[in-house]
Amino acid sequence: MNVKVFDTHVRTLDGGYLHFDVLIEGNDQTLATRHAREWLASRGVADADVSQSRCQFCHSEPAHPDVAAAIAQQGYFIIPLQGC
Repeated sequence: MNVKVFDTHVRTLDGGYLHFDVLIEGNDQTLATRHAREWLASRGVADADVSQSRCQFCHSEPAHPDVAAAIAQQGYFIIPLQGC
């Protein structure tokens, strides 16, 4: 499986900064943004807590089997990078 990587940056209203990658099978930026919001919500960060965010296509890469399995199960995989 080849995945698309979306570089995602989020600033929260309380001054926090989160940087993570959203990996999905297709190149749908709207879908990647929706998955980023779902993942943030699962960590207690609601849209109302976000002052600005960016989720944009970065590159494609072959998926590790664990990543491919997660994408097959839930539609996405997150790689936490900063502040997560």
